[in-house]
Amino acid sequence: MSDSQEMDFGTKPEPEHEWLQQLVGEWKVESEMIMPEGEPLKAEGRESVKSFGGLFAFSHGSGDMPNGEQMEYYSALGWDVSFLEYRYTWVCNVSSHIWQYRGTLSEDGKTMTLDCEGPHMEKDGETANYRDVMTIVDANHRTYTSSGQDDEGNWHQFMQSTYTRL
Repeated sequence: MSDSQEMDFGTKPEPEHEWLQQLVGEWKVESEMIMPEGEPLKAEGRESVKSFGGLFAFSHGSGDMPNGEQMEYYSALGWDVSFLEYRYTWVCNVSSHIWQYRGTLSEDGKTMTLDCEGPHMEKDGETANYRDVMTIVDANHRTYTSSGQDDEGNWHQFMQSTYTRL
């Protein structure tokens, strides 16, 4: 190999990765969970998002659970150049499930829709479809909603969070 030739190892960020950079920063999180029975439950937390090689938005967050315990989570959102789609993984200290989503970005670049299959919240041993939607409101605000699909194919929102940049 001559001096003018360079070996290129690793993935370089592509235009789809640029979308992730707007998530980078420190965030205050205010959430409301809609329980099957009873009043909505409110919680607060924090999230820190870092760029990981320009390829991923890597998050670490924590917040209060309805029972007063502290939940801590990690997530990674990135554009997969092999499969040409956004992929998202989320894990937390109060569940053994590794949530693995596939995402699509809206035409206007404001909304990321993330779909996955995971443990059914009301039926032990069964799975259900879930949809999380991240919406960029402006440079300092975003929302995140979570919904589950019932047996008839209808979606029911059970959580909404508002993120404010610190």
